[in-house]
Amino acid sequence: MNISFEKKIFLGFIINVVIVIAAAWIFLARINSERDIAMDVKLEIIEIGLFTLSILLLIVVYFIIKTQLKAKEAAQKLLEENKQLLQSIIDNTSSPISIKKLNGEYLLINQNFGELFGTTNERIIGKTDLDFLPREIAESYRSSDLEVAKKLIEIKSEETIQQKDGPHTYIAVKFPLYDATGRIYAIGGISTDITERKKLEDSLKATDAFFNMSFDIFTVAKNDHFIKINAAFTNTLGYTQKDMDEIKFMDLTHPDDRTTSDQVLTEILKGKTVISFKNRVRHKDGTYRWLDWNSNIDLKEGIIYSAARDITETVELGLEQQKAVDELYENEEKLRVIVENIGEGVIVANADKKVILANYMANDIFGIEEDDKISMDLTTHFELYFPDEKTIFPAQNLPMERAFNGEVTDDVDVVLWDPTSREKRRVLISGRPLIDQDNNIVAAVITIKDISKYKKMEEELEETETKYRKLIGFKNEAKEDKIEDKDKKKPL
Repeated sequence: MNISFEKKIFLGFIINVVIVIAAAWIFLARINSERDIAMDVKLEIIEIGLFTLSILLLIVVYFIIKTQLKAKEAAQKLLEENKQLLQSIIDNTSSPISIKKLNGEYLLINQNFGELFGTTNERIIGKTDLDFLPREIAESYRSSDLEVAKKLIEIKSEETIQQKDGPHTYIAVKFPLYDATGRIYAIGGISTDITERKKLEDSLKATDAFFNMSFDIFTVAKNDHFIKINAAFTNTLGYTQKDMDEIKFMDLTHPDDRTTSDQVLTEILKGKTVISFKNRVRHKDGTYRWLDWNSNIDLKEGIIYSAARDITETVELGLEQQKAVDELYENEEKLRVIVENIGEGVIVANADKKVILANYMANDIFGIEEDDKISMDLTTHFELYFPDEKTIFPAQNLPMERAFNGEVTDDVDVVLWDPTSREKRRVLISGRPLIDQDNNIVAAVITIKDISKYKKMEEELEETETKYRKLIGFKNEAKEDKIEDKDKKKPL
């Protein structure tokens, strides 16, 4: 049976009182003159025994008290060590921690709390929030403390504390502390800095908003599935997130694009960022859409982030344009074959008067093989004369210039004199403007017919005819006059 320290002291006190009373009674009994000598000896022995017992009890009480004092000192030392240990632990905790009495006075704070509010544990003991915080904030803290004390529950709240680098957001948790009897005696508080997490959450909210509002397709993929898609994906391809949870994204790839897509996916899984990869993806209605992808991967998490744009109309337009170009090229080749087999020189110039096409005969007339080196200004290559070979022909009257003014000309008779080779050609030049649907001149077609040989043959024939006429003495003046008038009326 364990007896407490207080009971031991009380029991020793009672025994000593009884001994003192007994000793006092014996002392009074011996004062009587009629006392019995034999009894007096017995009483004296009893008195000595009681005195000895009292001394022994006092010694026992002394040792009991000494032992208890040592135990108390050890307990106090242990308590102090535990307090220091607790202080050390909470000082090395990154979260601000505090303990307050029910009246709001601080009992304990850790180092982080002191640094946050510019104080120390020694300076804050016995003070309240009103002693170092603005009244509005202090009253807010006091209100939450009283709510904890009243309801005896844990309360969480979000607090903003101004620091040197700006405002920081904390999650403050306040809770009741109980004594050995189960009664609340203090309020504990632990605050956690969530500033970065708050910024991240705000950033994620903004990202999600952009993710969902963007006109471009955004996807997040892991383990062969799109684990997150945005509204643009659904609008473009018809699938919802629930649909994509059941479908592997590669299964949507057009069969003809599967091999290339598998190769690109392999590169992405190795950590390569892929820019502008194009493939066809199946729509929910069974048709295919062309998408232009940009993708990269978080190798640590194995998550692929991709952005894509629907380029179906662009691709189809490109295919149509390519088809038109192919057809145009084919027609151009046919035209070139036809033009090359025409017995006249043919030149086609664009609106900038640059020659874009010249056939073999035109190359021969100008003595130039490269089409683009032929100038539409004939004075660059030749001296120009009327058929009399004396009168200079004005360049502005040439079919080339007149075609770009919208005029149509036929068989303008011109003599081309090449001062380099000292050769002349008699040609008939015609011009036609090419006009688009907006009535704009976009090109001109010029034909040059070399009639030098025909004129020479005509002259030789006339000379032979004249010679034979003279030989037979025949002269037909009317016919000669007719031939002369015909030469004068040749169109220009």
